[in-house]
Amino acid sequence: MKSYTQADPFSIVEDGFNTDKQVESENIFCLGNEYLIQQANMEEFFSGKSTLGSFCKTAQPVDFAELESWKSEFDTEKPIVINAPDWTSIVVRLNAEVLDLRSWEVLNFRRKLNMNEAMLERSFEAVSPSGQRIVVTIRRFLSFAQKEIAAISYSIKSLNFEGRISFMPVVNGDLVNDGLRCNELEWNVLQTKTQKDVAHIWTKIKKFDFHVCTALCYAFYKNNEQLNTIATKIEKEKVAGFSVGVDVRSGDTVSLNKYVAVLNSTFVSRNNITQEACEMALMAKKKGWNMLFEEHNRVWSEKWGLQLSKMKNSDKSSSSKLLQVFKKNQSYY
Repeated sequence: MKSYTQADPFSIVEDGFNTDKQVESENIFCLGNEYLIQQANMEEFFSGKSTLGSFCKTAQPVDFAELESWKSEFDTEKPIVINAPDWTSIVVRLNAEVLDLRSWEVLNFRRKLNMNEAMLERSFEAVSPSGQRIVVTIRRFLSFAQKEIAAISYSIKSLNFEGRISFMPVVNGDLVNDGLRCNELEWNVLQTKTQKDVAHIWTKIKKFDFHVCTALCYAFYKNNEQLNTIATKIEKEKVAGFSVGVDVRSGDTVSLNKYVAVLNSTFVSRNNITQEACEMALMAKKKGWNMLFEEHNRVWSEKWGLQLSKMKNSDKSSSSKLLQVFKKNQSYY
């Protein structure tokens, strides 16, 4: 891990991919917007060690009196964050080969936490076991303008591949205990549903009346032109989403924008939570990536600029100090 503070003190940069550093990187490069917090796990399938974490913040204290072992872990007088279904997943296939950075050759890997824009960026070249070469560019942000909204832009350029590139954007409610204490709460999946343009998962903590609904929409592009390809609906017990693909030749670029809304029952009535989450995701898709990001960046820039004005000039040249301030203002702790 390297921090290029001299080149750009407002970014944390990782050059080169090391599977042994993945969990560490997921913590360092995570994003938050005071309502959602997201580990920097990779969107595509990854067979190596990873700590999925899609956290949402409650507006009121949660009573953990029934969980004796948790009494020393949490101050129950304060709101906490709870690990909700993972909304980041986008499984990628080149014909039948699933993109997996643990088993593919990875070149020119770069991960960047852009603190000026509260944006996570990642890019790399990947070579499949059969020799297919692609260049991948991903951007992700959690909106500060509408804090229930998150968005991902995932783009692939073919260098020598001719065939079908497929994306599978999903919400995954199959939570596992990966060592994060917030994962110890068990969830019931109340509903998974995939409609024509939007999919959602509605979940509830087993021992408490706390509900989360995560909804997703997507837009699909080839060479910057939006496609109206009919997607295959995915609707399983704990997974909801879509599968969509297109044939490409060498030099073609395909992209998928994923729009997500995450609502919880401390802010929205559980009777309306699925409808409102789906409507919010559809609204995000209608606005599109550029407008959503402009709204987000305008609000974040004002907040970030205010924090920078309070810092000493010497602190502004230290990426570690800036990262501490950045995370504090995104409600990491």
